[in-house]
Amino acid sequence: MKSFRTVSSRLALCLGLLGLPLGCTGPDYPTCENDDHCRRDGRREWCVQGRCQQCRSNGDCGPERTCLRNRCVAGANACEGDNDCLVNQRCDVNSHTCVARAECDDNRPCPVGRHCDLGRCLEDAAPPTDPVDNRGPQCNLDAPLFAYDDNQLDEFARQSLQRWAECLQRERTSRYVLIGRCDARGGAEYNLALGERRARAVQRYLIGLGVLPDRLAVSSEGAEGAVGTDEDGYRRDRRVDFRVRQ
Repeated sequence: MKSFRTVSSRLALCLGLLGLPLGCTGPDYPTCENDDHCRRDGRREWCVQGRCQQCRSNGDCGPERTCLRNRCVAGANACEGDNDCLVNQRCDVNSHTCVARAECDDNRPCPVGRHCDLGRCLEDAAPPTDPVDNRGPQCNLDAPLFAYDDNQLDEFARQSLQRWAECLQRERTSRYVLIGRCDARGGAEYNLALGERRARAVQRYLIGLGVLPDRLAVSSEGAEGAVGTDEDGYRRDRRVDFRVRQ
């Protein structure tokens, strides 16, 4: 049962301040149904979910103040926990203010190709330049070598051509003549044919790796220019050279 003093206060408010008849009624403070029920003692409060509160938003509190859980507190962006901040912010435990949340941490890694540096996702550094790669306007790599009287590509030759293909796909513009060569042993016509077969084997392999066919012409010089006089020298003579063509 409401006390006599409470009822008298309500009647005084209705009669003296609002000039309303004796039938004026309203909920007891701080219970409210609208903002008018929260005006008391010269202060303006707001009805929030049936209770009179100091504020509904920061605009109710004035400059450099924050509406924190319906109370006006000093400081812009004030907070008591992360739930008081925006999605991309967190509550700093020292200043009790909302600050930008880090892009990454131990529990939130960066996407592929980026790494976490002091809470920011930065682009990964480019890999170091391979000393055997030619990244200039033209490629200049090791020539693939062949076994005696053979035009088959062994593992070492395929590795060399893999580097050639990577370089050709990077620089994209130059074109080459593939010149098949032989050691000094064998007849001239036979060596010319063998050199051509070696050059075509290289051409087919590079095309299979994605190099455009019109960038690779084929030629043979047979044993012309061969200088080997022992097995090591013969081995270096059995190769396919890449010559830039205009």
